[in-house]
Amino acid sequence: MFFIILISFLSGFYAAVLLWLLAGLQRLSSPTCDEKPFVSVIVAARNEEENIQNVLHSLLDQSYAQDRYEIIIVNDQSTDRTADFVRALGNKRIRLLTTTNRDRVRSPKKNAVNLGVQSARGEIILLTDADCRPPRQWINGLVEYFEPEVGMVIGFSPCELPALSTVADYLLALESLSLAVVAAGTTGWGYAATCNGRNLAYRKKVYNQVGGFEKINRFVSGDDDLLLKLVQQTEWHIRYAYDRRLAVPTTLVKKLKHFANQRLRHASKGFHYEIKKVIGLIAVYFYNLFVFLSFPLALFTPLSLWVPILLVTIKAAFELLVLYRFASKMGRLNYLWIFPLAELLHVPYVVIFGLAGPFAKFSWKNNSKGTHD
Repeated sequence: MFFIILISFLSGFYAAVLLWLLAGLQRLSSPTCDEKPFVSVIVAARNEEENIQNVLHSLLDQSYAQDRYEIIIVNDQSTDRTADFVRALGNKRIRLLTTTNRDRVRSPKKNAVNLGVQSARGEIILLTDADCRPPRQWINGLVEYFEPEVGMVIGFSPCELPALSTVADYLLALESLSLAVVAAGTTGWGYAATCNGRNLAYRKKVYNQVGGFEKINRFVSGDDDLLLKLVQQTEWHIRYAYDRRLAVPTTLVKKLKHFANQRLRHASKGFHYEIKKVIGLIAVYFYNLFVFLSFPLALFTPLSLWVPILLVTIKAAFELLVLYRFASKMGRLNYLWIFPLAELLHVPYVVIFGLAGPFAKFSWKNNSKGTHD
């Protein structure tokens, strides 16, 4: 009986959170700024010879005035031809920087991004990755969100390159969509829960105001969502680019090892957010854990099998409602056909990675690190 009461309470909490996210999506507003400040686009790249030319062509083809932005490629001591390909373009809007201390820093990605930001001439900093393809209107669209009180703009980066073809591809794409829903819905309420460095923008003076990455350098990752946490401690507003034209597609993870490493890296930061966010993450984790446990309990105890079936049905219905709203707005309804399979995998996925993340070791670009390395 206690289990039934507890899981019922958590189910109600989970459904309420999803409805709250849905309402948050409704609160997102359109951009109104018509100023055209000078912008610096930063790409931290290590061993990206397969991708760097494509992302540079995308960035050089932006609709934003050519004399109003620069592209900064920070070569993080690549051992391949990344730097050679950048130089070969010979475009005056591209600046190539190279880190010199990669082996002496705890967070190589933050170190590279910081070098780019400190060298940037732009008032607004836009960030993406080498394996991304920013659309032609990306710079112009994000800049329009920077009203005077706005310090950061969060964007959507769907996993869908080069194309969605396999079941695994669609599962990854749907996961990227679900994470974006959380970012967008919470931003609508003025409390952005997460963001992604593949499609992110902030004012350079905001970065300097929070001390850059100095307070979060002990983490290998977190150049995006942990920086977001610092910005939230200031008076600056944060917006979400709720526009399908501003989505920045990224490359699908093809190897299971890389997928697991990436998800462990993301999960590793869970206990280092502010207390409200940590409590919410713990509640969601235990909800999924109890849903997971309800199946063996139904098989080996008097608990009715209808209990786990009902739990999964309710969970799926509310999740699909929110996902459909966001996918429709962002032009990604084609992701949703995989939702039934994703729903079956979601609970064990959360249980496994949520438990392992804070304790597992992982790597970023050939650097093996633990959470506090």
